[in-house]
Formats: sequence, C-alpha cells, structure tokens
Amino acid sequence: MPPLDDVLLAMPPVLLAALVLFDRHLVRACSLFVLFALAVALTWWWLGFIWLALLEILLGAALTGACLFHALGISPVGGAPQTRLTHWKDPVVLTWRRGLGQSIPALAALGMLATALADMPASDSIAATRWSGQVLVGLGLWAFALHRHLLRRLLAFNIIGTGIFLVLMTLVGEAATAAGHGLVMTGLMVALLGTVLGALLIRRLDTLDAQRVVGSESGGGAP
Repeated sequence: MPPLDDVLLAMPPVLLAALVLFDRHLVRACSLFVLFALAVALTWWWLGFIWLALLEILLGAALTGACLFHALGISPVGGAPQTRLTHWKDPVVLTWRRGLGQSIPALAALGMLATALADMPASDSIAATRWSGQVLVGLGLWAFALHRHLLRRLLAFNIIGTGIFLVLMTLVGEAATAAGHGLVMTGLMVALLGTVLGALLIRRLDTLDAQRVVGSESGGGAP
C-alpha cells in the first residue's frame, strides 16, 4: 500500500484537474489550471525529478497559463476578457444522462489502461502517482467528450497529457530515467506548441465571430 504522504501528494492534482475541467467560469478554470500545473511540479519534485519540476513551472504554469489567458483576451499588460468567452456556457446542457453517457468511453479507456499497467511492477513510492496519472487521463477524456467549448477541450488536452507523462515516468526504471526525462520534456514542448496553436485559433475564431455579429447588427439596422 502506498505511504500516506505519497497518497496525499497525489490527491491535489486530481482534485484541481476536476475543478479545472468542470468549473463553468472560464477565467476561474484557467486560474485553477495554473495551480494544477504547480501541484504537478510539486509531484515531480517529490519523485526526485527536479528538472521536470522546473520545466513544469516554466512550460506548464507560466507559458501554458499565459496561452490560456490569451485565448480569453487577457494579457499581463492590461485588457479585459471578452464577456462572451468569460461566461460562455456549452451549447448542450450538461445533464446527468449526458454526463453518464459520455463517461462510458472514458471509463473503457481507463479500464484498458489500468489492465495494461496491472502486471507492471511499481514501488510503493510511485504507485499513488501512477494511479493519479490514470485518473487524470480518464478525467481528461471524459471532459473532452463532454464539453463543446474549444478552450475547455484545450484544458482537457493538457490534463490528458499530464496524466500520460506521470504514468510514463512511473514505468521507466532507474537505468532508463534519462530516456524518460527526454520523452517527457519532448512531450511538454509538443503540448505547449499545441496549446499555443489552439489559443491562437480560439482568438481568431472569436474575432471572426464578433465581426460577424457586428456586421449582422449593422446590416439589420440599416434603412
């Protein structure tokens, strides 16, 4: 059974991920994502992966967080978020029936992942981290299927990636730690580039949508 301190350390990323994915206010969800990335950095540090902890702070909390806020129209030098994005609700109402229906594929994928990892050895110190990584993957897949807002799916994409990285580093042995570091560092860079592209696309789509609304209102008000 994993030690209590390892279990307690593995819980904050999972709880924060759930808040990020299901908070209906996007500015608050993006703020919680920054806290989630810092909690993951603490997990890396606790496992002894200092470089991954530093990269998580830089790439995950700072740069990815900046991209998410840019998608909302918020910048460090000023500017207010777009009201439509800040309080935007998914077009499909989240009901218990829909939530349970969309959870079936995520639970199936999570079950297959848990089955594949069941026979792989894991010390007590990393067992809790492996389980938290699997839960992050499951939560991310569920949220990605459940939500329709592009920024919410971008958040789910990042949380899925984090879960995969945690599981990956619990699978490498001491002899392959350097290889695991390289894979996770590469994955963090790819995830950041994907987030940058996603944030730019969201801002562009929002600008085009705003122009379309203004154009339709101007056309409707013309004599």
